[in-house]
Amino acid sequence: MDKIDTELLRLLQEDTRLSNVELGQAVGLNSSSVFERLKKLEQKGLVRAYVALVDRARLGKPLTAFIRLSLQTNSSLGFDETYEQVHRFVGSVPDILECHSVAGEDSLILKVVAEDPKRLERLIAKIRSATGSPHSVTNIVLTTHKETVAVVPADAGREGRA
Repeated sequence: MDKIDTELLRLLQEDTRLSNVELGQAVGLNSSSVFERLKKLEQKGLVRAYVALVDRARLGKPLTAFIRLSLQTNSSLGFDETYEQVHRFVGSVPDILECHSVAGEDSLILKVVAEDPKRLERLIAKIRSATGSPHSVTNIVLTTHKETVAVVPADAGREGRA
């Protein structure tokens, strides 16, 4: 990956609606060269998807929370089977936005959204029941100061550009 690829990734993270012509103008390439570079970045797995970031509050899900879970291995299932069962469940619930296996006293951290506290309470009960978690801690987000999916720094790929 060179500086041009890095700049293309940075630009796409800012706005996936940019055309290949616009991207090419920004990095000094024609649109077909941009298309080929993006295809290679996709094939390498560096670009996994092109998505729209939506305003969850305007869609009726203003409440965001993080749920920390401590899992116990199911007595009839082994460790791997228990985690596989939990991961299948987590993948089936649209209000669970993220699931991270973590080191430390917790097993998983989930990022969830809900319409209101009552629905969050139901979601927590559903998660605890489905995962068999004897212990969970929920932190409700009051204000989000930064939320991004960008991993390429804003100034990456700009060295030497006018």
